[in-house]
Amino acid sequence: MRKRAVPARSRVTVRRAGANLVRSSLAAALRSGREALVDIEGQLEDLLAALREPGRAIDAGAPERLRGAAEQAGDALASLGAVAALGTMSSRH
Repeated sequence: MRKRAVPARSRVTVRRAGANLVRSSLAAALRSGREALVDIEGQLEDLLAALREPGRAIDAGAPERLRGAAEQAGDALASLGAVAALGTMSSRH
C-alpha cells in the first residue's frame, strides 16, 4: 500500500485564531504567579531568619506584605483558571 504525504498545512498544523491570545495570556498569568510565589518565598525566609535569631525583631509591616503577596498569588491562580477555561472554550470551536 502506498501512503499519501500529509500536506504542509493540514488540519493538524493549522492554528486557531485565538491560540496566540490564549498562549500569551497563559504566559502572563504564569509569570505573574511565579513572581508572587517568589515574593512569598522571600518574605517567609526573612520571617524564619528573624525567628531563628533570638535578639532580632520581626518587621512590623511583614504580616501585611505577606498578606498582599498571598492575595497576588491568589489573583494569579484565578487568572490561570480563567485562561484555562478560555483555552478549553476556543479548542471546542
